[in-house]
Amino acid sequence: MDYMPQNIASYGGEIDQLTWLITAITFVCLVIAEGFLLVAAFRFRRGANRKARYITGEAWKQARYVLIPVLLIVALDFYIDIKNAHAWTEIKQTLPTSGMQVGITAEQFLWTFSYPGEDTRLGTSDDLTSDELHIPVGTNVTYQLQAKDVLHSLWIPAMRLKQDALPGRTEKGWMQATEMGTFDIACAEICGEGHSKMAARLVVQNRDEYQQWLHQLKAGGKERSPEELMRVKGCFGCHSLDGTPLVGPTYKGLFGRQETVITDKAERVIEVDEAYLRKSILEPNADVVKKFPPAMPDLSDKLSPEEVDQIVNFLKTVK
Repeated sequence: MDYMPQNIASYGGEIDQLTWLITAITFVCLVIAEGFLLVAAFRFRRGANRKARYITGEAWKQARYVLIPVLLIVALDFYIDIKNAHAWTEIKQTLPTSGMQVGITAEQFLWTFSYPGEDTRLGTSDDLTSDELHIPVGTNVTYQLQAKDVLHSLWIPAMRLKQDALPGRTEKGWMQATEMGTFDIACAEICGEGHSKMAARLVVQNRDEYQQWLHQLKAGGKERSPEELMRVKGCFGCHSLDGTPLVGPTYKGLFGRQETVITDKAERVIEVDEAYLRKSILEPNADVVKKFPPAMPDLSDKLSPEEVDQIVNFLKTVK
């Protein structure tokens, strides 16, 4: 049985060793502490109708039961720090000077990955964006992680990577994959009602496949079905197709349905038609359905007119 996720990180072995070390230490401490508690409960119990003796705990005879364990825990903590020093320096404090860069943006409830455009610089107007993280195997990848709204946490178990994302800050780090394949990306910080569905994919490819994918991204990306398009844009983190209530109203039977919406704190009843669907996609908080929070992110700069048409036409068919 594998107790750990598959490891594809170049530094994953060192992380796993630290994980097992800390697990072993805490397990032994737990057994000793609970064993001592059980022994003390029986060894020092008093009989019926006997008043317990008051102990101040100032004498060494009593204080040693607190001070000695504390000193042992502090010593073990220093030992863990010493064993962790190399990994911390290599992974968290030293960024590779060669390789590639990628930007990672977290927002409710989707991930966006950015790649340098023609100017080869990240964070400029010609950046290429994707809803999947593609990297070539055996290559140092330096990332810049940001959060647009609330606290998030980038978690890629197979890469042994977990990094919190804070609004207003850019966190930097790096990774190198040693194996090809497709792996899960999740948010490990509760960021709202759609948190559990804030997922993406890490795709590790050989260099030729990665260059082909990057060429497709520059050319406008691959063709997607409307449902796939909505999945990667994070729509199903808040809306269902089967009538299940989530953060937002279900898509099932949405087209033609009567809804009460709130506009500037005033309520009105509308029929969901094509115009309303388009407005809800491009101006998500203009007419919010009653009893649902105005939590939908602005996707107007992430969807082309053709993609909006795809989504609207698809929603008209969900019965």
